[in-house]
Amino acid sequence: MTEPIIKSIEAIIAETKQEIQPYVFKRLEARTPRKAGEKIAHTITVTSGKGGVGKTSLVANMAICLAQAGQRVIILDADLGLANIDVVFGIRPKYNLMDVVNGDMNIDEIMVQGPYGIQIIAGGSGVMELADLEPEKANRLYDQLRFLEDKTDFLLIDTGAGISKSVVSFCQAADQVVVITTTEPTALVDAFGVIKVLYNKRPDAYVSALVNKVDSPEEGQEIYQRLSKVAKDYLNNFEVHYLGSLKQDRNMHIAVRQQTPLLLFSPMSPVAVDLRKIVSDSFYELPEQLMASSEQESFFQRLAKIFKGGAES
Repeated sequence: MTEPIIKSIEAIIAETKQEIQPYVFKRLEARTPRKAGEKIAHTITVTSGKGGVGKTSLVANMAICLAQAGQRVIILDADLGLANIDVVFGIRPKYNLMDVVNGDMNIDEIMVQGPYGIQIIAGGSGVMELADLEPEKANRLYDQLRFLEDKTDFLLIDTGAGISKSVVSFCQAADQVVVITTTEPTALVDAFGVIKVLYNKRPDAYVSALVNKVDSPEEGQEIYQRLSKVAKDYLNNFEVHYLGSLKQDRNMHIAVRQQTPLLLFSPMSPVAVDLRKIVSDSFYELPEQLMASSEQESFFQRLAKIFKGGAES
């Protein structure tokens, strides 16, 4: 009696495996990145020289602009000192990037869905620099990040403020870098500091400046011209492109306090309208300098060099 029962159980197991195999394959296929070096997502790193310029709020609202237009968007919070993109969206992720670095979770397991299907990868506050990871952890993080290659149209990377190694690493690797500044002299000086370091690391980087909290478009243009002139004079004629400017808007302050992105809190406010135009004009049609070619390295190739010690320190 025992032998027929065993054979019957084995048959059921075999049949069950056969039934679930297509689903297992689909799951594995979904977690398999495109071949190394194939350029898929457009990566934009948003950074600033100093804190308090509205960087993280702008990243959240840029993502919503793109998602509302039907684009697939992933936000990577790469600020491991004061990670707070989740706070802007009013969500509480259970896991963060450090769970991936430590090998406890896979990258797709820590992503949290935001509005309009935006996927958010939370950083880990108060932990070590990404660029200082030991080789084993650096390789794991790189391999996990590669799973994002064909899962999104836009990967927005929110870095910390300043010129730490992790900030510079993600700026070096990105297709496009957006430097946020305000009209304050200290913000302007620190913005130039970021641009200078990036130029020294990657002279062919495509860098744009967005001037936040201006009183008028003319003021934003003036601030940009000053930044652009200094870059050309002191960085071998390096070009900083003008993304635009955003006015002071009380709705933005209220939205931040409400932990709701401005484009959801007050979608027709002046800043919301201007930001939609900036994103529409600057992110969809890539300049010739950013057009993909067979020789061009992808974000993930450049990131691999940095994480695995292939870039200059």
